[in-house]
Amino acid sequence: MGNSENKSSVTYRVDRVIDASNLMCPGPILMLSTSISDLPQGSVVMVITRDPAFEEDLKSWSTYTGHEILDIVKGSDRVIAYIRKAR
Repeated sequence: MGNSENKSSVTYRVDRVIDASNLMCPGPILMLSTSISDLPQGSVVMVITRDPAFEEDLKSWSTYTGHEILDIVKGSDRVIAYIRKAR
């Protein structure tokens, strides 16, 4: 993949954006957990982060919580993830 931007070909209707660019583990997951709790089922959250561990953390978190990872877009300096609230 190198330094090229991996862009999603899908567009999502995003209900909430979380900019966790300045946070490292566990900050982005904690922000996501707190932020998604008051949204209705089916809502989509976009998380922007520079945390290199976020993708693996997100996979573990979604397995535990049941929320669905719609997409993970990796760029040269950031990761953008789209998550749908399950319950």
